[in-house]
Amino acid sequence: SQPALQRLRGWDDVDDEIEEMRQEDRSEKEEGQISVFSLFTSRGLRWQLISIIVMMMGQQLSGINAVFYYADRIFLSAGVNENSVQYVTVSIGAINVVMTLVAVFIVESLGRRILLLAGFGMCCASCAVLTLALNLQVTLSWMSYISIVCVIIYVTGHAIGASPIPFVMITEMFLQSSRPAAFMVGGSVHWLCNFTVGLVFLYMEAGLKAYSFLIFCAICLATMVYIFVIVPETKNKTFVEINRSMAKRNKVELQPEKEELKDFKAVPGEQAGKREVSQSEL
Repeated sequence: SQPALQRLRGWDDVDDEIEEMRQEDRSEKEEGQISVFSLFTSRGLRWQLISIIVMMMGQQLSGINAVFYYADRIFLSAGVNENSVQYVTVSIGAINVVMTLVAVFIVESLGRRILLLAGFGMCCASCAVLTLALNLQVTLSWMSYISIVCVIIYVTGHAIGASPIPFVMITEMFLQSSRPAAFMVGGSVHWLCNFTVGLVFLYMEAGLKAYSFLIFCAICLATMVYIFVIVPETKNKTFVEINRSMAKRNKVELQPEKEELKDFKAVPGEQAGKREVSQSEL
């Protein structure tokens, strides 16, 4: 209801948001629920689906679990006491949690797209420097501390962008009718890639050593380029505006009633008044 939404938002002017909800409800009733198969075959949702798959793959294949796995050895090589390294690793996990909470507060002011680009950019740069630092720390002892800084920067970048924002984008890039199927696809890609990294990284590390982080660097860079070229900013945009921008890329045309939010007035009193006027005129 309107009073509940006003209390939630903290301001009284929620008419536009209520109209948007009514419009989305009408669109959902017209389209019905979309299955996972229909999502893959729908031309109008093609680039939204590709974008979610790419972001979810980038989120996990960027190597976040590999960095956490490698953290103990990085800290040991930097001179951290073996009995204390577990506490340092826990501190890195705490940084991950804190920066994720920070992302919650800054996402509305900075926007989704900029956080994704900044997050993957920080991950890409830290993986590149980490590769260099791990290879040089035998000859240059201070490189061990650079490695620790790289791990902290990587975790920070992943926490503010790559980790939380793709899930937000699913909510904003899909209507209610296709959102459950999109979450199914996104979640499946997320856990499949998570499993793949956990399964493959040990073999990557055995064969490539520190150079395995260059693969993660390349994945972060590719994901960042895709987001820059394809993914739109969804901050302060209605689902109609987002769909309109993606429709151009999908090369489909939206129906007029789905394009114009303001034309939809679903207030029962107004509709009844219009009917009464038309009958009296007759």
